[in-house]
Amino acid sequence: MKRIALQIYCMLFLSLVGFSVLNGQQSNTNQTSEKVVLFSDRTLYIAGERILFSAFLQSGSRPDQDEPSRVLYCEIISPDGNKIAGNKYLINNSLASGYLAIPDDIITGFYYLRAYTKFMRNYGPNNYHYTCIRIVNANRSEVQSVMGNNTLSEILSVEDNPEKKGGSFIISTDKSEYSTRDTVRISIDGTATIPSWKGLNLAVVPEFSITPDKLIFPENSQSEKGVLYYPETRGLSLTGKLTDNRTGNPMPGTRVNLSVIGRGKDFMAVQTDTAGRFFFSLPDYTGSRDLFLCAENTGTSDPKILIDNDYCTVPVHLPSNIFTLTPQEREAAYNMAVNKQLGSYFKIDSIPDSQNQQPEDQAFYGKPNEIFYIDKFVQLPTLEDYFNELINLAKVRKRQGGKYFKVLGTQTGLTDFDPLILVDLVAVDNPALVLAIPPLNISRIEVVNMLYVKGDQTYGGIINIISKRGDFAGIDLPSSGVFINYGFLAGSSHYPGNNPPPQHFPDTRNTLFWEPHLVLNKGNTAKLSFTTADTPGRYLIILIGINLSGELFSKSVSFRVIK
Repeated sequence: MKRIALQIYCMLFLSLVGFSVLNGQQSNTNQTSEKVVLFSDRTLYIAGERILFSAFLQSGSRPDQDEPSRVLYCEIISPDGNKIAGNKYLINNSLASGYLAIPDDIITGFYYLRAYTKFMRNYGPNNYHYTCIRIVNANRSEVQSVMGNNTLSEILSVEDNPEKKGGSFIISTDKSEYSTRDTVRISIDGTATIPSWKGLNLAVVPEFSITPDKLIFPENSQSEKGVLYYPETRGLSLTGKLTDNRTGNPMPGTRVNLSVIGRGKDFMAVQTDTAGRFFFSLPDYTGSRDLFLCAENTGTSDPKILIDNDYCTVPVHLPSNIFTLTPQEREAAYNMAVNKQLGSYFKIDSIPDSQNQQPEDQAFYGKPNEIFYIDKFVQLPTLEDYFNELINLAKVRKRQGGKYFKVLGTQTGLTDFDPLILVDLVAVDNPALVLAIPPLNISRIEVVNMLYVKGDQTYGGIINIISKRGDFAGIDLPSSGVFINYGFLAGSSHYPGNNPPPQHFPDTRNTLFWEPHLVLNKGNTAKLSFTTADTPGRYLIILIGINLSGELFSKSVSFRVIK
C-alpha cells in the first residue's frame, strides 16, 4: 500500500452544467431545462467501498415539460467515458440520494461520478454533472494511465470559493478532541442565513479524503442522434424501436408486449408510433428483474425489437492526469484501506442491499375470478378438453377454421374484445401454440372474466396458464421475443453506518456520519450527534448545499480523535 505514489489536483462535488469555457470552446449552448447538482461524501475512496451521494434537480419551465423528471441516472465512469458502475434513483421533491458500489477489481486512478436525467440525454453529455473522484486499490499494483491530451491542471476552472457563501452558518462541536468511540455533538446555527435552502447535506469524513470544489466539463460532445427522450415524470421508462427484420423499415401501429418475469409478475402492452417507436412506463420496482418483450404476430412481417440503452453511450473525453497523492493524502488512503480490509472480515453491511427484498406474490391483475388446478382432476388428453369440459369462465371456440379463446361473463362489452392469453405472464397471441401445451406441464390456470385495461390496450378478460417449473410449459415463445435483465431503481438510501457496530466488532467506518437531506428546524438550527470510530486522526464536518437561486455553498470545521 505504501508503495502507491500519489498527488492529484482533483475537484469535488459540484458542476452546474453548461457554465464553463474549456480550451477556448464554449460548452454546449443547446442547454437542457433540467440540471443536476450532486454532492458526494468524499472524493478519495478505496476499491470495494460505496460512494454516498445526494443530488438536487433544478428544473426550468418550458412548454414541452410541465413536470420535472422523477428518475436520476448516476454512474462511475473512467476519463474516456467508460461506464464502470451505475444505477437509477427515484427523485422526490427534486431530491435524490443513494450509493454506488465501487468494484473490487478496479485499478488505482481517478474516475468521475456522472449524473443526469433521461430528458437531459436530448442535449448531450456536456449538460450532465461530473464530479472527479480518486480510487485506490491496495490489492493491485497497476495505476491508471493518462488518457487523452487534457489534464486537470490545464482545464479546471475554480468557482468562487463556496465557503464564503456558507460563511453565515455556524457549526460547533461540544469538544475539539475526542477519544475513539466517543460521542460527538454538533450544533448548526443558520439564524443569520436566509431560509431558502433547496437542499443541505452533512458529511463527517477523514481529513484529506476530500478535495476543493472545482467545475469540470468534458470536451464538446454531441447529443444522441435520431432518438427523442421524454422526461420520466411518472418513473422509469423503457423505450425502443420495432422494425421489420426483412426490410429494415419501422413497424408503426404494432402492439409490443412486455412481461416482468419472476419477481414483479407484471405485464403491459403499447402500440408503436408512426416511427415504430415504443414507450413503456415501468413500475417503481427495485433491483434487477428479467423482462421479456415480444411483438404481436402480424403474419406479414418479421418483427425485430431494438431496445434503447438505459445509460448514455455518447463518447466523452474528460481531463486526465498522473495519479499521485500528497503524504497526508497517502496516510488517509492507507488508514481507509486498512479499515476496508478489516471490515470485510466481519461482514458488516452498513447499507441494505435492495436485491434481498421479498418478491411480490400476486400477479398484476390481482385476485383471479377462477383458479383451476390441473392435478385436482382426472387427466384429459388435451388442454382444449380442460377448457371445454371443466373450466367455467373460459372456453375454446372455432372461427374461420381456426380456434380462439373466449372468456365468459356478464359484463357489458366483454365479448367485444379478445382476451389476453398469457403463459407464465408472457403474452402468446397464437392459440394453436397454447393448445398444444401438454397438460402435464401445467400447474394451474387463472381466469379474470372482467374487461381489463392495461396501458392503452383493452382486453376481454385474462387467461394466465402457469407452468409447474416456470419454464413456459415448453412452449415455443414468439421469435420476435427478447429476454433482458433490466435494472430497476436502486434500493433504500438509508445509511445505518451512522450508528457504530456492536462493541465486540471493530469500528472501521471511514465516513462517520452522512445525512444526504439535512432538515433544519423552524429556527434554522439543528443538533446532531454521532460516534467516532477506532481510527485516530483529524476529521472534517462538512455542510454543503444549494439555495433556491442555484447558488452553491459549503462550510466545514474539524476535530481530532485520539486513542
